[in-house]
Amino acid sequence: MGEQTPVLIVGAGPTGLNLALSLARRGVACRLVSEGPGPGEHSRAMVVQARTLEFYDQYGFAGEVVSEGIVTEAAHLREASGDSSHEVLTFSFKDLGEGLSPFPYALAYPQDDHERFLLRKLDELGVAVEWGARLTGFEQDSEGVRATVSRENATSTINAAYICGCDGAHSRVREAAGIGFPGGSYEQLF
Repeated sequence: MGEQTPVLIVGAGPTGLNLALSLARRGVACRLVSEGPGPGEHSRAMVVQARTLEFYDQYGFAGEVVSEGIVTEAAHLREASGDSSHEVLTFSFKDLGEGLSPFPYALAYPQDDHERFLLRKLDELGVAVEWGARLTGFEQDSEGVRATVSRENATSTINAAYICGCDGAHSRVREAAGIGFPGGSYEQLF
């Protein structure tokens, strides 16, 4: 028959972690699975925007996030030439969002640090990520969703009312549902 959960979240990056946090804070049980062996070890994003900080402010921990990051006032684009470089362009973020947000700046906060912060908040609510759990497929009918998840040498079925694809650019959920991805991805790390 399979294991039961109201909501199955696939992907434990910032989006999946935030969804699990939001559900847990509202008393909605969920399962959070991720194909990865653990939280990210490299950053794929460097900035937390004002709207995300406003969301975190509703949870009461925006100040903690800001204290762990660096308020960014400018970015400098440099071009290398041999053993030296020169500045090509400077972007000022000093007045970004002034009067629109209580967080009128871009906050430099690497994604891997951000994920670990959110994992601590989830842990406080008793929610854990099931690492090394790969979604291999799912079917939907009038009863809900039946998802197949593989872990090492075992496969299990998880029955859920909802499945949420938070599994990034190469989403198995989006692919299985036939939803396209018009964007792109890149291999560079920051």
